[in-house]
Amino acid sequence: MENQISAAAQQPFSYEELNTFGKIGYINSLAYEMGEVPSSFLYKNILECIDLYTSLEERDLRQYCAIVVPMAIDEVYLSKFNQKLLDYVHRGGILVSFASNFTHFLPYNSGYIQSKTPIKDREIRLESHMIFEGVREYDINFRRGVKGFFNRGYFDMSVFPKEHKLEIILRDSDGQCVGYIDRDSSNGTILATAGADLLNFGLFDNTTARRMGINLMAWIHQELLRQESNQNQTNKPKPPLKARKDFVFTTTAPNPRKSPLKNAIITGGASFHHYFFQNKNKKYENFFHHRIYFLDIDKMDFGEFDYIVLASRLNAEYLMPHKQKFLSYLESGGHIISFGEVTKQYLPNILWQEYPVNFWWWLIPGADTPLYIQENGKQLFSKMDVDAAKWHYHGAFYPPKNSQKILTNELDECIIYKDTTFSGNLYVTSLDPDFHLGQGFMPKTEGFFDNFMEWAELDMRSSLKESCEA
Repeated sequence: MENQISAAAQQPFSYEELNTFGKIGYINSLAYEMGEVPSSFLYKNILECIDLYTSLEERDLRQYCAIVVPMAIDEVYLSKFNQKLLDYVHRGGILVSFASNFTHFLPYNSGYIQSKTPIKDREIRLESHMIFEGVREYDINFRRGVKGFFNRGYFDMSVFPKEHKLEIILRDSDGQCVGYIDRDSSNGTILATAGADLLNFGLFDNTTARRMGINLMAWIHQELLRQESNQNQTNKPKPPLKARKDFVFTTTAPNPRKSPLKNAIITGGASFHHYFFQNKNKKYENFFHHRIYFLDIDKMDFGEFDYIVLASRLNAEYLMPHKQKFLSYLESGGHIISFGEVTKQYLPNILWQEYPVNFWWWLIPGADTPLYIQENGKQLFSKMDVDAAKWHYHGAFYPPKNSQKILTNELDECIIYKDTTFSGNLYVTSLDPDFHLGQGFMPKTEGFFDNFMEWAELDMRSSLKESCEA
């Protein structure tokens, strides 16, 4: 029947007309809760996940009407496929990127630059564009009265050729570009934002910010129709784009700090892992002697190091094959510090309880997030108040018997503890100061990180001294 409605069209947000062009490929590295976007009722009928690590290499991108690169993508691994993405847009594809572009997969793009204007003073300005129809500026600048979640940086547009006609769709109050559309660098279309995720941001609250993702789908459809209508025009084709080769994952510190202990940090390839070493005027660039990309763990001899740090928000699935390596390192006297969630059993003796995150407690007069210093935590908190550990946490731990409780919540669950089961110590905290230092917000995390690392190193040296005396 002509009037018969398809099964897909009966679902909310079916995008039936857009689906006639194909699905939108969503490249996912399972970092920073990005799995929530393709499964959301707003997008599940149009987005198709492309697993960065297992699927992108063999996937023919021509089957997709557009490709989306999320904000927290593993850019280090994605850099293996920079040319593949450029070939896609050269053939006329639509590439939507919310990434920081520190690996330079976008043509001409400067990469994310953190704004020096304080978050409290900086505003994001919406240009007149269909993506922001019905969206209030307040709803992208604030979440429950808190600023900075949507965006904290910009792109330097002066690096583009002067003849390129770029459409700016987002600016900040300093006039810097936060988002743009580029139809001149390739035969296709590139929409890029400086970490402002138009899809994910609207999933948090019931505000007009949710319209951005719906409007983005409408814009992609309109862009496809525009390209279709222009096919018969004799436009001069653009020359093929060549991927830049200047990004190299740094493994050794340029000038490692002098310390009695040799250390290494295991990081992923997301922007917050990269900018941990760049922010704060590169304060932590030389803090670790060696940086280990988490997919290269099997290549590293842990025995070279006195202790190893596991950065926050690593893809736990890819740490699981190294469970025995972590255990053997602890049993041989090596120390491990783990920040943030431990959602799989790649570390020994872990029992994790996940919680919804309370970002907002401090907005309410008289409110508090209850944390308590235990007897074994007095040394750590001798140089800082317990408030230094109070921003938010994503869960808590139930430590084994041979452990020292350092910091607990109101249920006596551990926010920080030290497991002394092994020859080496396992320092575990659900707090994620390294993530916030990489993201460039939550100022108190700097003092916490510095004091925590100083305490942990002193404790390791004390353990080493006791072992030698015994």
